[in-house]
Amino acid sequence: MKHLECILASLALAVCVGCRTTEEVLHDYEANATVGNYAALPGEVAELADGNDDSRLLWNLMAGSGYYLMADGANALARFDRAEDAFQKNDRESVFATGGQGALAMMTNDRSFPYAGGGLDRVFTCLYKAIDYMCAGDAAAARTELNRSAQHQENWLWERRKDLDAAQRKMEADARAYAGSQQEKPVGNWAEQAGGVLADASFAAQVREKCAFDPAVSGDLSRLSAADYMNAYAEHVCGVFRWLNGDDARGYLKDVAGLVPGNPTSARDFADVERGVKPVDQVWVWAEDGLCPCREEWRLDLPLAFMPYAGRYVLYAGMALPYLRERTWAAVNWSVQAGNVATPMAELSSVDRLVKTEYDVYMRGALAREVTRTVVKVGAQIALGCAADNTGDSNHAAWLRFAQMGVATWAASTTAADLRSWTALPKTVKTVRIDRPADGRILVVADGQAVPLQVPPGNSMVFVRKPGPQAAPVVKIATFR
Repeated sequence: MKHLECILASLALAVCVGCRTTEEVLHDYEANATVGNYAALPGEVAELADGNDDSRLLWNLMAGSGYYLMADGANALARFDRAEDAFQKNDRESVFATGGQGALAMMTNDRSFPYAGGGLDRVFTCLYKAIDYMCAGDAAAARTELNRSAQHQENWLWERRKDLDAAQRKMEADARAYAGSQQEKPVGNWAEQAGGVLADASFAAQVREKCAFDPAVSGDLSRLSAADYMNAYAEHVCGVFRWLNGDDARGYLKDVAGLVPGNPTSARDFADVERGVKPVDQVWVWAEDGLCPCREEWRLDLPLAFMPYAGRYVLYAGMALPYLRERTWAAVNWSVQAGNVATPMAELSSVDRLVKTEYDVYMRGALAREVTRTVVKVGAQIALGCAADNTGDSNHAAWLRFAQMGVATWAASTTAADLRSWTALPKTVKTVRIDRPADGRILVVADGQAVPLQVPPGNSMVFVRKPGPQAAPVVKIATFR
């Protein structure tokens, strides 16, 4: 089995010399973002977004983030608009229901399907568009995007159920078709064998240790609380914006206060809106810190105890799953200084937690899919090997062994985890609200790095983004008089 893997790896390397993998592109993007080399961010991902790659949605999101950090609002909005077009197409039909690349696409890997994004992607897309609109003075467009962001948040559970159901139906159909397409009858029932692997305690323990995913409970939509998937950052920005523009904000600010009960800013905001207070010369600062977790590939072998004759006939039984790699903070301590008074910023939203929730929901389906497709491919190898040993025709036996090698080769060549995710999102978001000083001068301080700002008279919303410790903070300010 290991010999076959080495041969296939060498062949793949020879074929793909000069090619850039998704993992390589995302790693280079991370390297540039964490040191503040923002000008380098949109180039490659924008080119990929303009091509025929089925990850165009992802590349437009990554390019939009790059332009957003460069303070190029026009190009950022254009890229996020293109991402919205793809999202709207997915609204009509799940990417898993469209069939992917070719017949039996589900039997290859999840990378064979277009990048669909998730609810978190949709919420942040609208949020970033709203921020650029409000900073450009277009309150009407900002209001529209914030309302859409809130609607996507409301649709989160429904959208996740739709995708899980579509993927499960496609997996079952492709598994039946592939198993039935083999000339020799498969050995055993692939559905029962896959179920046995998924229920195996030792296999579950491996997955829990490497992926921090418990197959028994993780990603179960019925077990999630609102705090697991509700984006308090987007809800808070929406609530404050509506409050400052004379719209009904109570529901949004109430939700945020409930999601993060220990946050002093959200508690104060809700208390004030309940009392009918109208903000005067108030400054809200949100700091997006670090980068959210990204996906890495983990390869393992399918447990073969549930497969009859596996020891004799299986040439390849590898499978691949994604796991999350957490990334570092940009700064541990954030504060805002006005005059001689420094006010610490408190966490409003753990984007790490939101990403983990979406990963768990994805993995709930992906783990079952990967086990199923591997069981079916292994079953085909066993069936062909058994048939070769039991035929009296040497020519037929040779053909069967050749076919067995072909099945194993194809299985090895298609083993890959889907590592695509919007890796430019922040790790965490912190916030604070202060009274605007008379001179309008404030300092945003991140681990001793001070960013001086001049805040105009009126109520202001300040957005700060710092992807890494060495990266210069990016600041956007919207003021409402």
